[in-house]
Amino acid sequence: MDNKIILEKLNESYIRVIVDDEDILQDLWIRYSEYQSGYQFSPKYKNRRWDGKIRKFSRETGVTQIGFTKDIISYFESNKMEYEMIGFEEEKVLDEKLFKERTDYFMRNSGISIRDYQEEAIRVSLEKRIGILLSCTGSGKSLMLYNIIRHLRADDVKRIVLIVPNITLITQMRDDFKDYGYDDMENEVTLLGGGYKPNDNPVLISTWESLQNLDKDFFLDIEAVFVDEAHGSRAKKLEEILNYCSNAKYKIGTTGTLPNDAGDILKIRSVIGDVIFELKSKDLIDRGLLSDISIAGLILKYPNDFISLNKNRSYPEEVKLVEEHEGRNKALEIILTKTNSSHNSLILVNHIKHIDTVKEYLENRFPERKVSIITGKVKSKERDEIRIGMEDEDGTIILATYATMSTGVNIPKLHNIVLYANSKSKIKVLQSIGRGLRRHVTKDKIVIFDVIDDLSYLNSRGRQVSNYLLKHWRERFGYYTEQHFPTMVV
Repeated sequence: MDNKIILEKLNESYIRVIVDDEDILQDLWIRYSEYQSGYQFSPKYKNRRWDGKIRKFSRETGVTQIGFTKDIISYFESNKMEYEMIGFEEEKVLDEKLFKERTDYFMRNSGISIRDYQEEAIRVSLEKRIGILLSCTGSGKSLMLYNIIRHLRADDVKRIVLIVPNITLITQMRDDFKDYGYDDMENEVTLLGGGYKPNDNPVLISTWESLQNLDKDFFLDIEAVFVDEAHGSRAKKLEEILNYCSNAKYKIGTTGTLPNDAGDILKIRSVIGDVIFELKSKDLIDRGLLSDISIAGLILKYPNDFISLNKNRSYPEEVKLVEEHEGRNKALEIILTKTNSSHNSLILVNHIKHIDTVKEYLENRFPERKVSIITGKVKSKERDEIRIGMEDEDGTIILATYATMSTGVNIPKLHNIVLYANSKSKIKVLQSIGRGLRRHVTKDKIVIFDVIDDLSYLNSRGRQVSNYLLKHWRERFGYYTEQHFPTMVV
């Protein structure tokens, strides 16, 4: 049997392992398989028609996705296997002098001095061509993307797509590029989504929802694709779009947080590769580049008779119970009366119905304070007006859903964040906290109030039984510990 191994690049989306050894193919099939998030709830799994796993490597053809290239090479080398690579280009070596000259030129009109870690992220992206920039909120990911794109345009890369997660960020990213000093924006950058229709300009900023309606042939001309908030690459449609970009030599994703779920991580890696740069909030807090942070976990202990009546509720029932409990809003009263009344606050919930009840409570209890609402129903322009307007306001409260605030929104003059609805999503929680980490002259730190609903009780054996919302708090506490955020429980 011929055990010669060939790793062949089919295009910029797919690669193939050619080998006669079935054990190697089996190993790779297992290596690139993980349980799908929530698989246990799938009817196919329950009916034993699916084992619950995502599989990204074909044993029959040896074909897999481009993002696993480096890991497959690592597998070969760690097992001392000889292999040949076909169709791959060597990693790019930058001319350091030209790189610095260009970067300085691109930033010359911005009034911003590029930081060492930003320069490193730009450099590694241009060299590696594929991978994830795992860089915390407030580290300047839009500035990194701007510079990478400018470098590629200087190298005559003609078609570039930057994918952002929502309509608000289309205009915010464009405005950021303008602030950084993008020359000839009118002939360089175009937008798609939120009523914007693209032209033939070389750089397109769009949401993936808008891109999914385009003909597949559109993506064949793309030479570089960037995904802001790359944790969204686990979404099936976005994964398809990235695979359609089969001639894009550059595939870079940026995010402040990656999911914990192994299946979600596998999907992301398949299309944009592994982490090639990492920077944590703690690193920038220690350097004085982000605000200090303090997290207060506020435990709400419910009356014993209420707990006794509501034991063993399902998760949705438990959420509904606490959100409708008439005494729960007392927590907001305590927070808003104990904190500085001139400080701006963001209160986050999950549901629009919950927003309505909280809004009514706030307007009755704190009539002197402005309450602004941001939900998915609020148009992009109005959201921007609320966000930008806060810069000139004191004591304003923004009441918003996690969905509208967990990615990319920039509110420097924010002093308090109240996590007033339950979540165990690492991305949702940490990205939401990131809204307040940017520095501002009016604050020395951001305070996070995490509201914890404790409906635990002792069973007949004297053992404590924890409710869903209390269990989810413990997961959030783990995220805070991992990020080295100081946390106290009261």
